Amino acid sequence: MKNAAISLILLAFLALLSLGATGSLVTGTSGVFNKVQGEVFQETSSEVILEDNKLFISINKKEKENSEKAVIDCLNFYSAKYPELTEYTCDLVVRTNIIIDNSCNYLTGVLVKKDSEESITLDYNSSC
Repeated sequence: MKNAAISLILLAFLALLSLGATGSLVTGTSGVFNKVQGEVFQETSSEVILEDNKLFISINKKEKENSEKAVIDCLNFYSAKYPELTEYTCDLVVRTNIIIDNSCNYLTGVLVKKDSEESITLDYNSSC
């Protein structure tokens, strides 16, 4: 009887330990998957406007972190999606507060196609 009680206590302890390890394993790996998922450009533009052979895209973000990568990925994505166009402009709008509209156009990237060459220009708004 005494051995059965000790066995039950040990089994309960091992079960709790196993559940705790599983929870930390899931939490630890989900951060890695989120970072990998963030590396892929997602078509979540708030505004896309087509005028003549020019495409204007506006991207909204909460922070300035990785803004260059987001704009360059945007330019590459839309230039591959619409290869017949000659100019693509991606504006990165930073909005740190959703309630108060304190958004500003932090970074503008322009991809221009001339003949068989492409050039990308980045322009920062230092007052943002």
